[in-house]
Amino acid sequence: MKRENRLLLFIIGLLLLLLLAGAWWSNQQISKLEQQQQATVYQAEGQYQRNFGGLSDSIQAMNSQLAQLLVTTSQEQLLLGLSSLWREVYSAINHLSGLPVAMHELESTDLLLNDVAEYSYYLLRKNVLQQKPLDQQDWNQLEEFYRRSRLVQTELDKLGSRILNENLQLSALSLEDEENVVTSTFRSIEAQVHAFPELKFEEGVRKIEPEPRAIAGEPITPVEAVSAADTFLDTLQIVHDQGQVEFTSKDTKIPIYGVRYQNQSEDTLLYVEVSQKGGQILQFYQTRETGTAHYDTDEAIQQALAFLQELHFADMACVDSITDLHVADLTFVPKQNGIYIYSDMVKIQIALDDNSILNFDQTSYATRHYQRQLPVPTIQKEQILENMNPNFHVEDIRLALITDEYSVNEILTYEVQGTVVEEQFSIFVDAQSGQEVRIVRRS
Repeated sequence: MKRENRLLLFIIGLLLLLLLAGAWWSNQQISKLEQQQQATVYQAEGQYQRNFGGLSDSIQAMNSQLAQLLVTTSQEQLLLGLSSLWREVYSAINHLSGLPVAMHELESTDLLLNDVAEYSYYLLRKNVLQQKPLDQQDWNQLEEFYRRSRLVQTELDKLGSRILNENLQLSALSLEDEENVVTSTFRSIEAQVHAFPELKFEEGVRKIEPEPRAIAGEPITPVEAVSAADTFLDTLQIVHDQGQVEFTSKDTKIPIYGVRYQNQSEDTLLYVEVSQKGGQILQFYQTRETGTAHYDTDEAIQQALAFLQELHFADMACVDSITDLHVADLTFVPKQNGIYIYSDMVKIQIALDDNSILNFDQTSYATRHYQRQLPVPTIQKEQILENMNPNFHVEDIRLALITDEYSVNEILTYEVQGTVVEEQFSIFVDAQSGQEVRIVRRS
């Protein structure tokens, strides 16, 4: 009996030993896992801190470069300054993408950096390829970029000091945590950048829309402007009350009357711009809430084409469409002898809930359209295709007339549409020289 008790005690002791050993081994594994996790956190924090420091340095260098450009007079210094600006901006974009926030959470800040990059490249081409000096509009744009980047730099400098002095952790960053110091600073930067007036950078083929020209014709009275606006709305079959001229612009290239309507629905406002010379409808806006989409892009295009035909536009083609959950933004140009005339652009926005016209803009068409004597290409499209970058997957090629980026001249080009790394582009190649003159990223 004693022997059995001793055996039982031995077994119990052995089990306790095994349990203790197991607990010790488990604690060791947990400790190792915690150490590994802590090491990963430290590594991530270090990377975030480097990206934040890089972003701050790049924004500061970008801001300083913009300031230097504003006092530059030498063509050589202008070239060097624009090159440096372009590099610093892309450095800032890369560092921004390395922070622990999604791009949509800092969308306005990211857009600002991309706008500076795009504009600096545009000025580089203008300065180097065309040997043209910067005009006052260019200087004004650089100054605006300086003001906006200065705001971002100031906020980042303040945050950098707090991160250093208070040992703040970027790895704990969440833009939903409003009490976090890092969070509140980034939210403040985004809010302030977003509050700036929107920069006028068009997307897709709208980037090649030329500046409108002055309109010729006999002056009209405000009463005649309202009558023209009424007729236009009747064509759209939009019920409206009596319009009133609430805006008049005289000292501009295109003097206009702005006719405003309060629609029968109190939530809808109508606005029509009429040229003071010739009485042409230039733009129309309808502001209202849009509901669930019941129409698709193809149906919106057909509706827009029917509307253009009713307004006596001939042989129009949709060259670009941007669609979201509520609206379709469409761009149309006329065709002449199979050539797409991009100078005479018409833009229409369709509401996808009821397929109605929300916005209409024919400023370019009204100010630039005429019956052209089009040149004949001296280079065949087969030659153009032979010289395309082999990484560019060509989907379509057609003749297009576009306005020179640096002058008022029009250029006959081949528009080569295609994709590379899932991005869509239109490459415009001079049909006489074979030189690429414009590259547009399509939506």
